[in-house]
Amino acid sequence: MVRRLSGRGGMERVIQTVSDAARRATPPVSVEVWCFGIPMDDRWLRALPHRIVDIDQGTGRRFQLGTKLPCYTRAARRFMRAAKVDTCLATDPVFVRAALLARGRHPEPRVFSWLHFAPDRMANRAWLRSADGHLAISTQIADAIRALGAVHEPVTVGNPLPASDFRLIPRPDGPARILYIGRLQNHQKRVDLLMAALAGFSDEDFVCDIMGDGPDRPLLEQMAEEAGISDRVVWHGWVAEPWSQVEGATVLVLPSDFEGFPMVLLEALAHGIPVVATDCNAGPRDVVVPGRNGFLIPTGDAAALREALRPFLGRGQASFPLLWSRRERQDDVLRRFSEPVVWARMADALAR
Repeated sequence: MVRRLSGRGGMERVIQTVSDAARRATPPVSVEVWCFGIPMDDRWLRALPHRIVDIDQGTGRRFQLGTKLPCYTRAARRFMRAAKVDTCLATDPVFVRAALLARGRHPEPRVFSWLHFAPDRMANRAWLRSADGHLAISTQIADAIRALGAVHEPVTVGNPLPASDFRLIPRPDGPARILYIGRLQNHQKRVDLLMAALAGFSDEDFVCDIMGDGPDRPLLEQMAEEAGISDRVVWHGWVAEPWSQVEGATVLVLPSDFEGFPMVLLEALAHGIPVVATDCNAGPRDVVVPGRNGFLIPTGDAAALREALRPFLGRGQASFPLLWSRRERQDDVLRRFSEPVVWARMADALAR
């Protein structure tokens, strides 16, 4: 059960990966996506069984979802009668409540929360307490659900990397290449901190590749211009398959103020690229092993980001600050978050 999505984000990729893993399981499990709101781009849904109901979400602000509860409940009841599912995975507290109301006194379908942001970023989070179970994609989300007084214990499952042969992307021989992949939306992603951090380097040699688009791109381009680094920042725009275009990368940066479980960190590490990420409210702490595959820094701190990046900008292996090799970083993240590993955790939690 999902709200209207852009079609380009991490949640969409996770749903596709989980659906693939479920289909390949023994016995196979079918996954159907219920969209409450017309998707902005429905291409990600075309290979998945799905149902869509046109429920207007207004400006998209989270608190408005609660006012649509009767609409969601009627739609969920209609979908339940048509699809005969045994478990609903609800990605928002309002969908938990709607599914519970829709099933009425019946024991099925069971209703599990499956949040992709921390509950403190969501309205109506008290509705999570009554869910039949919780699949928490990070330990911080699990802790937040416990703090709400949930009836059932959340299970931390993580998010899965898709089944793929991830190629190791080498460190470039020339200038350091700093990589950012994601939306250009400062409300969450705080790419302005990256621009401010890079502005503090004078003699260091680097190129910053920005792969993504969003409403704050003009502002960020202006920041780069004013900081005198515009000739070292490459704006690629939105790229459907960004990793196929990355020939060399020194480090990936994620400067977000909040996340759920950032897939871009997993993807970078699966390609052997170390990461620098903010220790925001959910996600990075489960992925980053400080000093081994990357570093964590405080949120909102451009100076801390600059200091974390500084060792990466020197030339040669002597300046490289991490102890794990690219192959070891790849092996570690696949061991913890590959598709079969995460699906096994999810299946076990659902079986309880």
